[in-house]
Amino acid sequence: MLFFSISGSLAFAEKPSQGWERLADIPEVRSEMEAAVIDEKIYVIGGLNNIGHATNSVFIFDTKDESWSTGTSMPLALHHAGAASYDGKLYVVGGYFESWIPSNALLIYDPVLDSWSNGAEMPTPRGALTTQFLDDKLYAIGGFNEFTRAENEVYDPVTDSWETKSQIPTPREHLASSVLDDQLYVIGGRNGQLNVNANEMYDYTTNTWKTLEPLPTARSGLTASTLSGAIFVFGGESPLYTFEENEAYIPEEGWFTQQPMPISRHGLASSTVGENIYLIGGGVIPGFSYSAITEKYHNTIVPEFGILGSIVFVTSIAMVILFTKSKIIN
Repeated sequence: MLFFSISGSLAFAEKPSQGWERLADIPEVRSEMEAAVIDEKIYVIGGLNNIGHATNSVFIFDTKDESWSTGTSMPLALHHAGAASYDGKLYVVGGYFESWIPSNALLIYDPVLDSWSNGAEMPTPRGALTTQFLDDKLYAIGGFNEFTRAENEVYDPVTDSWETKSQIPTPREHLASSVLDDQLYVIGGRNGQLNVNANEMYDYTTNTWKTLEPLPTARSGLTASTLSGAIFVFGGESPLYTFEENEAYIPEEGWFTQQPMPISRHGLASSTVGENIYLIGGGVIPGFSYSAITEKYHNTIVPEFGILGSIVFVTSIAMVILFTKSKIIN
């Protein structure tokens, strides 16, 4: 449920949910921003503000004391960009400038020097893409400029150069990705107004894609993070509503429904630090909307040894209980 408070700011009726904890709000409302982790700090980059303008803000969430601070602003104001961290630096690529003009800029932040520099420009300008570091290289996949993209362009920070790799089988934008066991998984998104449930894995050693069991709930504007051997996929939107879904994928085992988000939203960012996934910002209604919500999710449903391991564990406990009762009766 969504309503306006007397002060005019947004307030929310929040459902209690096992595994979820509400934290201090981000200093300013945001949507369609990105986040990446350096030294247990989450850097929240750019995005749209409360009047729909692109921002160059950098907010830093310290997961140790769960507090917010402000970082040095980006040289450019961007929304719908991609962000990832590598070797102590933050890489921000693509996105849209004001008026939804696609960018091919690559911005690199060094937190030690507290300064930004430029990397080689991405070959294909686009926003609403997804980015991950894998095998010491930055992968920029999918997105949108004049039409939905299937590009898989790879940046090498050592040579400051880009290389084109095998395209993603399902072109899409507003998609999510995560890395698990040295494989890159690209999940969900949309093509035009049609949400897709594609779940495709990229093997960088062979430059090939594999189609996997589809996401149970087709959605776009979602986010994904890896924790305890599973990829957790949160939120998203359709033309009519936002999603509260939290669905976990375990390779070789499939999809499992998890505790839903306390507040459904799209255009949010997520990052894993330690044993928790942090979800930040995002819009509570489809299209342009925003929030300052910060939540922490601790997986209490899918343990590290997976669903099959859980079944074996629970079965073993049940057998011990039955055996104990039998001995007592006898």
